[in-house]
Amino acid sequence: MTRKGRPNRLKPEPGRSRCKFHGGRSTGPRTPEGRAKIAKAQRHRGAAYRA
Repeated sequence: MTRKGRPNRLKPEPGRSRCKFHGGRSTGPRTPEGRAKIAKAQRHRGAAYRA
């Protein structure tokens, strides 16, 4: 629902009841490989920021 109380205009994700902006999308990496990949990217970004 929107703030005005109307239904959201965006269609829900396939197989789900909510749109991608209101709980229909993944919240991040779930596999060990995906978590390792994002951790490496964050370390690289942090090092670049500090430099």
